[in-house]
Amino acid sequence: MVLVPEVVDAVAPIPVLAAGGIGRGRQVAASLALGAEGVWCGSVWLTTEEAETSTVVRDKFLAATSSDTVRSRTLTGKPARMLRTAWTEEWDRADTPDPLGMPLQTALVADTQRRIAKAADRPGAQARELSTYFVGQIVGSMDRVRPAGSVVLDLVEEFIDTMQRLDAITAASD
Repeated sequence: MVLVPEVVDAVAPIPVLAAGGIGRGRQVAASLALGAEGVWCGSVWLTTEEAETSTVVRDKFLAATSSDTVRSRTLTGKPARMLRTAWTEEWDRADTPDPLGMPLQTALVADTQRRIAKAADRPGAQARELSTYFVGQIVGSMDRVRPAGSVVLDLVEEFIDTMQRLDAITAASD
């Protein structure tokens, strides 16, 4: 949220979409208040019924808190926020090599990641510990599987409630 007004000011009059940690109506309202013309929601869709997220990773998301993520280069070679798992922990050890740059890291680990995902589908498989995926800190508020339409309705309803609350504050100060 800190960068939104800076970007808005720097690129005016070009419209700006705020992104990062937006999955609730209050966050949409805050983004608009900071000057954004709209928002880009990402992680909030990963636990919807329509998502292609694997069951293992989805269940990890549902159990995670906002502090269960880490910025890591281990899947692509570029820093990206993802779920902290045994995979990211092993790559982060002092005695392991640094990830390669993009696209070499992806080429290095893609087959291994496919094999991990396949093995993790078996109940009790230790590969589950290695399963990870990209997700933002908003993962802490992703607490159930629901239809994408329900996510949209909740976003809109909370946005409206927030705007009404702000209107009431403004009216009370007049």
